[in-house]
Amino acid sequence: MADFFLKGAVTVLVRGEEAPLFPGRLHQRGVTLKNLQYSRQNEVQFSLCLEDLGKLRQEARHFKGKVRFKERTGLPFLKKRIMRFTPFLLTSICFFILMILLSAMIIRIDIQGADAELERDIRTFLKKEGVREGAIQLHDVNTEEISRRAVQNIPGVVRFLIQKKGVVYVVDVSSEKPPALDTAKTRHVRAAKSGVVHDMFIKYGVAEIRRGDFVEAGDPLIKGTKKKPAAGTVTAETWYKATVTLGGNALKTRNGEKRKHIFFSIGEKEYSLWDPSSLKGPVQTEENRYSFHFFSYQLPFSLRTETDYSLKRAGTVESEAEQEKRVIQAAKAALMAKLPKEAVITGENVLQKRAESGKVKVIIHFQVLENIAIH
Repeated sequence: MADFFLKGAVTVLVRGEEAPLFPGRLHQRGVTLKNLQYSRQNEVQFSLCLEDLGKLRQEARHFKGKVRFKERTGLPFLKKRIMRFTPFLLTSICFFILMILLSAMIIRIDIQGADAELERDIRTFLKKEGVREGAIQLHDVNTEEISRRAVQNIPGVVRFLIQKKGVVYVVDVSSEKPPALDTAKTRHVRAAKSGVVHDMFIKYGVAEIRRGDFVEAGDPLIKGTKKKPAAGTVTAETWYKATVTLGGNALKTRNGEKRKHIFFSIGEKEYSLWDPSSLKGPVQTEENRYSFHFFSYQLPFSLRTETDYSLKRAGTVESEAEQEKRVIQAAKAALMAKLPKEAVITGENVLQKRAESGKVKVIIHFQVLENIAIH
């Protein structure tokens, strides 16, 4: 009976001369018995509900034999057993979670093939990417994307390989080797690139050019002597060309509505834990995957989330002039990131602008003032 399990049951063993009559007396008191067994003379075994124990005790006071509880079953006793092991279960769960968090922590970052200055730049870059010692990372790191950005943003790096080995990240880099110095060339200052001389400051040496002269890369600018090399700066107007592609002039922004889908993976099988209704209209999807490790071993389960953001057309559409201004600002910001700190962009000019497959391709010409003097 379901009541026996939900309310709890007790198995009772009765011994005595009047033991065979004991179940009948309980039945007269309205007690429901279960699994009634007459195992031998003057011995009876049965089960009754926990709430009928009071009636059992009343009848046992008038019974001259022995009444003994043999077994306790049902939900109330099961709860007590579980509560008895609760501290152990909670401790085990906390220990397992702590081990997963420690396994997801970056304990050390080893950088190979870099000198002290380059290693400092690499650690600064990795910190911006969220890869730093002591950080906990449950989501998978896109090492290919980090490697690509590292080659673009860290000066002198020509190869960047990052690998996760347990709780340690190993970074292997190759940098540009500085060219061997030619003592004859280091005595003179030459032009690093072509340009028109705008201004110059000579610390030592004899100027080979004047303001307004056009020089090409490698031309001598300041001549030194055998005893003392030339020194100074030459500011020239140089030129750069940038190509920017935009996806039309219709802007879309997030309207605040979103849907998050949660998936749980075991091995190669994936199960949906939370799958709300899809959004109507255009959406932007962001995906994150969270894997779990036990030190160097990856556990066979993971979580994946997909967040869909609803997009709406912006209230205003960019005019052609506004779009061109935005293109120039984006190209200018990208160019300034590559130029020396002292360089100044003095002008820009749109050389070409054409539409291709719903996208706008713009070619921009920039005029820059920068120091072109090198040894």
